[in-house]
Amino acid sequence: MDTRMSLYHQKPKPTKNYGQFFKKYAWLIAILIVLLGSIFGYVAYQSYENNMINKYQVKGIMISQSNGYIDFVTLENTGQKFVYIRASQGATYTDDDFSDNFQRSQGSGLQVGSYHVFSTQTAIKDQLKNFTREVGDDYGTLPPMVEVTSPLSDDQVHRLSEFIYMVHKYYDTNVVVRSSTSVFNRLDKKIEHDVQFFSGNVNNKRANFIEVKNNRKINIDGSNVYVNQIAFNGNKKGWQQYLLKNQDR
Repeated sequence: MDTRMSLYHQKPKPTKNYGQFFKKYAWLIAILIVLLGSIFGYVAYQSYENNMINKYQVKGIMISQSNGYIDFVTLENTGQKFVYIRASQGATYTDDDFSDNFQRSQGSGLQVGSYHVFSTQTAIKDQLKNFTREVGDDYGTLPPMVEVTSPLSDDQVHRLSEFIYMVHKYYDTNVVVRSSTSVFNRLDKKIEHDVQFFSGNVNNKRANFIEVKNNRKINIDGSNVYVNQIAFNGNKKGWQQYLLKNQDR
């Protein structure tokens, strides 16, 4: 057979059509890009979040009965330095786990404080009675804290200032107030004694305490526990000075 004829009748080799390939699997490629982007974004955010938390030299947590059982000795081994434990809310509500949490926290190496959630619906004298009855004479090594969870009118800020003064007089110590900046600024104008600020704004240089991350996952003795991660707004030396100042009461 003529070689030229044989070559002429040979079928041309198919060429790879990348355009058709990408068109056919465009949806799959798009999903992979989104998935990889999400993974990268999550890892980057976790890295940013951990760096933000780790920049605080003195970290602590806030807990209530909703956090379940916590081993405080193991918690201290994770690098936490202090804990605020919810005792009461309003005039009648008390935290079911306060007494147990407070007792088990003793001897753990953690600095411990107690806090009350302020209510605008009940009398402040009844709230003081509820808080002091639950806490007793020993509120811990940190100043008692009052948490404000909602915006307040001027009249409600006035009632809050009276309640804080009552706590201050009862325990003869400073009081920490966890609230918005707006509430604290109006409150600060009404209070003559020293009151300390707990802010949710990490850039608030005036605050003594900062909320770093709500619902942070911490591994305690092999179990994941979600807590409110907070921090002292200063360095280790400032923390020691803060403790000495508040122990001199």
